[in-house]
Amino acid sequence: MPDESPIPLHPAADLPRPITCIINTHSRKGRDQYEDAIAALKAAGLPILHAHAVEDSEQTIEILLREIESGANLVIVGGGDGTLSHCAAHLAGTQVAMGVVPLGTGNTLARSLGIPLDLEGAAQTLAAGHITKMDVGRVNGKAFLNSVTLGFSSEIAQELTSEVKKKLGILSWPVVGFKVFARQRAMKLRVQSPDRSYTVRTHQFVVANGRYIAGPVAASDNAAINDHLLKVFVLGNENKKSLVATAVHWLRGKHEDAPDAKYFETKSLRVESLKGRLDADVDGEIWGHTPLEFSIEPNALRVVVPHDYDAENV
Repeated sequence: MPDESPIPLHPAADLPRPITCIINTHSRKGRDQYEDAIAALKAAGLPILHAHAVEDSEQTIEILLREIESGANLVIVGGGDGTLSHCAAHLAGTQVAMGVVPLGTGNTLARSLGIPLDLEGAAQTLAAGHITKMDVGRVNGKAFLNSVTLGFSSEIAQELTSEVKKKLGILSWPVVGFKVFARQRAMKLRVQSPDRSYTVRTHQFVVANGRYIAGPVAASDNAAINDHLLKVFVLGNENKKSLVATAVHWLRGKHEDAPDAKYFETKSLRVESLKGRLDADVDGEIWGHTPLEFSIEPNALRVVVPHDYDAENV
């Protein structure tokens, strides 16, 4: 069950502890909103002691390790899902909670935690929130909070470089997506869990951990950040029409019922490619490749959520 003990964040609380904030300014959104984010946190009454604009992972790790060693109870992290996943890898298993300021594109974790996507709303929620515990997924040892994908979406992620995003802006997703769709070929995967094993040909494979998979798309009706289960999806068969049809069901929140979708839940999983090595998209960033070994670490990460948070209904 979630740990809902309150955290002393607001100045009105007894002996509030100063808080360190880390914001990824390597991304354009982080750079543009850094000052506004810090101002919003302070305006909400959060005792921000140190605010760090970080450009690389080494600097981020150094700050996190220092906070863990000092016995901090909270670190606030501003960035996209990749940044949050990276920080969670070091905070998991410690007593340091992570507060989320959503500064990404999909902000999938923020949605799973019920954190508003605007700066003022996020800051006020952090100030009035409490700590709960969430599961952390592992793929080949790497932590993930939202999902790992193979196929169509991971190929899009590989094409969406910062240069492409800067050049095309909001059009980068449909433009790149159309190009990838035109050339993509079906994968042949062997999927094995403790209670099932099958071989499948598909264009899209997903393993989800949290409430949401990508942006506002829920993993399932009862998915939650603390259900201790990985949600496994095969979206369509080798036919691209099947992928499109299943994707439409997915966007409507009905992907479990799609005719060509395979869905199950498990605590561990192995996925092999039978047609060459495949790169994986881990929380929006390309990392690692098949074969992939998945596991779940129940309640491994402490996170700040709204005071009225319901893990299955956010």
